[in-house]
Amino acid sequence: MTRGLASWLDVRFVPVRSLVLAVAAVGCQLLLADSPSPLDWTIAMLAVLVTAGGVRWPFVTALLTSALLLLGFEFGDTGPVVGKVAAAIALIELSARRSGWQPWVAACALAAAYLLHPSGDLAANGYRAVVMAGAPVLVGVLLRTARESTEHARRQASEIAQRRDAEIAAARAVERTAIARELHDLIAHHVSSTVLRVGVARHAMPDAPPAALEVLDDIHASGRQTLADLRRLVAILRDPAMTGDSFLAPADLPAALAAVLGRARQSGIAVDAEIADDITEVDAVLALTLLRLTQEGISNIAKHAGPGAAARLTIARDDDKVEFTLRDNGNGRDASVGRKCRGWA
Repeated sequence: MTRGLASWLDVRFVPVRSLVLAVAAVGCQLLLADSPSPLDWTIAMLAVLVTAGGVRWPFVTALLTSALLLLGFEFGDTGPVVGKVAAAIALIELSARRSGWQPWVAACALAAAYLLHPSGDLAANGYRAVVMAGAPVLVGVLLRTARESTEHARRQASEIAQRRDAEIAAARAVERTAIARELHDLIAHHVSSTVLRVGVARHAMPDAPPAALEVLDDIHASGRQTLADLRRLVAILRDPAMTGDSFLAPADLPAALAAVLGRARQSGIAVDAEIADDITEVDAVLALTLLRLTQEGISNIAKHAGPGAAARLTIARDDDKVEFTLRDNGNGRDASVGRKCRGWA
């Protein structure tokens, strides 16, 4: 009902509404009126035409339709049925669009038109004036109240939704702050301590075997990278504006993958990689996903296949799709029977 009322009162609906009223008016003149004169036709069509202005000028339209109805009463040859309907519609629209004194002035003008009916029967004219002027005002007020209630309910729903979103955002901010604090005070502290101790051990054993020094250097570099990632994560958690930021720029993806594969080879895993040259053209989220898939896959190979395993990484692009494949041969077995991780991104 609300949508239908909004369409009827919408300025974009004026042509359709005018066409409906014009067809109804012609039907009324042809089927209900008793031999209407050219003047009757003119008053009827003018009444239909004037009602189109009720969208922009409802008060003036209501006064004009009342004047046309009075002309029909005074000079018409048949009862001005179309004028009556047009005057009622104009008063309904005015009451639906305006509050205050305008609807009542227009209602008095319409009542005066009925009171001046040339029939001379004051009681009948008074009854017509009260009913034909009072009913449209009542209907218009009801329609305006319905529209205002709908708008009020819509505003309330919007405000409730905004408050709910604000409460959710505040709760998330509290959780993010708590997580960031734990990462900074606990995990980052331990990682920082580990990196520091590895660095001290590296300088305290200058005569250690080269293989041991290489392992210490790798642990130290990995720890520093982990600490940098943790600090980056803490910064993102503490600042909601950085939520859309990524740990990795697409242009840095090849270097990051090379670092992961280099550490895998240092741990004894023979990795053969085939990576598309245009892999830097993916978005930041997909770039980070590919890096995390590679890190997790290499970690699983090191855990389950062990040193000496052989693996092959393939990352290929096909238009807007990326195919990721990571195989291992199960510690020396043929790669065709080894474990396989394959997917489309």
